[in-house]
Amino acid sequence: MIWKAVEDADLMREAEALTASLAQAPTAALSRMKLLFAAAGTNTLLAQLDLEARLQGECGRSDDYAEGVRAFQEKRPPVFKG
Repeated sequence: MIWKAVEDADLMREAEALTASLAQAPTAALSRMKLLFAAAGTNTLLAQLDLEARLQGECGRSDDYAEGVRAFQEKRPPVFKG
């Protein structure tokens, strides 16, 4: 999935910024997103929506979700544990 184009000279800086951002993200949620992207090509719409609902529920019950909410309320960066 491409969402941004950059000049050749800026590619490494942009790639490093993206990887730094992903390294701070909730890894369990990222893995579920990857699963959803992979399934989207073969699932029916209904199957995909069911899968998304199930995985969102799992993420919503995770410690990382609770940490994200607390961090938002406390106006601080979250510290995800994965």
